[in-house]
Formats: sequence, structure tokens, C-alpha cells
Amino acid sequence: EKRTMTLIEKNGYHDSVYINAAKIFQGIHTEKCKDRILVRYGDDSVSPLLTFKDEYSQRVSYELAFNALKYQDLLEEILLDSCCYPCQSIVNDLTSLLVVMLYDLQDRKFQAREIFDEGEPVAEVQKIEHYLYRY
Repeated sequence: EKRTMTLIEKNGYHDSVYINAAKIFQGIHTEKCKDRILVRYGDDSVSPLLTFKDEYSQRVSYELAFNALKYQDLLEEILLDSCCYPCQSIVNDLTSLLVVMLYDLQDRKFQAREIFDEGEPVAEVQKIEHYLYRY
């Protein structure tokens, strides 16, 4: 089973992991001073409802969120320098998902994700994934 988990991590995660990681990141990301805000993360006044399939999904969701937090400044710079952000088709509420997925994409050395969710694909994850692959 350990081999399967490692393989999954190398090829990306299920959509639900990205959604949960984005919700976690939304609550823990570092807020900049008002005059230095270039990347907007939407409203984080509501506590997100997290639903995990299993312990593994919970662990990797938190791992992904905290890794994105560790590199938040760099990831924001990449988004701004590449003109990937701001984008009119992506609302501020999806910025956390954009940052989390960008972290994972660069961690996988920009290889395509090879996960086929057993559940329904999440539209927001699909949208951000297609958007990132355009750059």
C-alpha cells in the first residue's frame, strides 16, 4: 500500500484533496499589509467545512496546504511574473486553489496529473488545472 501512496503523490492528487488543501490554505495564508496586497484570496471569514475520504487524504491535504504556505511568497511571485494572475475568469475565492495547485504542479516538475477520481470531478479543480497548463 505504501508504494501506491508514493505513486499517487508523484502523479498528483484526487480533486477532493486539492479542494481541502485550498480550504486549509485559505485559513492559514499570510495576509500582507493593505498597501502590499497584490494577490487577493477572497473572503475567509467563514470557517470551511472539510470532509476527508480517509486519513491519507487528510494528511496529504494538510501537507499540501502547509507546503504552499511555506512557499507562498514565491508562488505569488510566479503567478504575478508569469501574468497568470490576476485573471478575470478566476474569482478571488479560487486563488487559494490556484496557489495550492501551482505548488503541486511545480513539485511534480510540471508533469500532467494522472489521477482519475473515482468520484465526480470537481469543476473548480478542472478549471484551475486547465488554466495552469496554458502557461
